Amino acid sequence: MAIKYKTARAILYYGDRYLLAVHSSFWAAKERRWGLPGGNIEWRETPQDAVARELREELDVHLTDFKEVGDFRYKHALHKVFAAELDQEIHDYDESELLDLQWFSTDDIVQLAANKQLHAGYELRAIQLFQTLIAP
Repeated sequence: MAIKYKTARAILYYGDRYLLAVHSSFWAAKERRWGLPGGNIEWRETPQDAVARELREELDVHLTDFKEVGDFRYKHALHKVFAAELDQEIHDYDESELLDLQWFSTDDIVQLAANKQLHAGYELRAIQLFQTLIAP
């Protein structure tokens, strides 16, 4: 039986910086939280197809080469995280999908986690796991 995932997310990186977004679900929230780009997996869609589609919709980025990072649990559901390297920083996004977009260093993300400013709480763990996967 196949594992059922709710969302597929991407660690997008350029050099030593990581792209985080505030999704439109935080539109009415007092405190907006940073999360990995990506979103819900549609019916009969693979997690990798979902993350590629979501990145096209949110960021107009067309990627096909993803490294699988792992599975993370949030709100009683599984979420698949991938990683992809970008060849340049991006700053434009679909304002109907995202409220904000910003590049962060690992130290910045550690601070966001300490201040409880990460959306799902697994973003820092996912990035740290990814760093161990690519370490020489």
